[in-house]
Amino acid sequence: MKKAFFLFVTSLSMFFKGYSQTSSTFGFFVGSSPCGNVIRPLLNMPLTAECEFTKWTITLHQDSATEAPTTFNISCVYGIGQPNTSGFVGGGTKVEIEGKWTIVKGSKANSEAVVYQLNPDQPEKSVSFVKLDDNIIHLLYSDKSLMIGNSGQSYTFNKIKNIR
Repeated sequence: MKKAFFLFVTSLSMFFKGYSQTSSTFGFFVGSSPCGNVIRPLLNMPLTAECEFTKWTITLHQDSATEAPTTFNISCVYGIGQPNTSGFVGGGTKVEIEGKWTIVKGSKANSEAVVYQLNPDQPEKSVSFVKLDDNIIHLLYSDKSLMIGNSGQSYTFNKIKNIR
């Protein structure tokens, strides 16, 4: 009887553990940005690395049951641009980052703005995006103002249906 009860409790705890850890994709966002000094530490990029721009793919995950934010993945490629293409000389350098994310309120321009904060437990590596609409997010400086791009790239990221 004790063995049957132990198996039941073990099975039940495994069921709920698996249930609470199921996640779904909140969204895939893509974009390209200049390689400024603000971006380099966030992406663990050496300060001496040659970099004109960065291509980002950001995946935000959520809890399937509660829809609460859970984890994120950032996949970036950076380097020197290949003339007349959207690629890089030599293929660029790839960076992968993952962590937790959360939703908070407030940007410099709007105290009610929805902000997606990545790595909230690591302030030195934290990065925030303001939600402009359901399909567009924009990277923020640490003072929560909008990052300003250049003539070739911005810090605006577009939501896509899925990653191939």
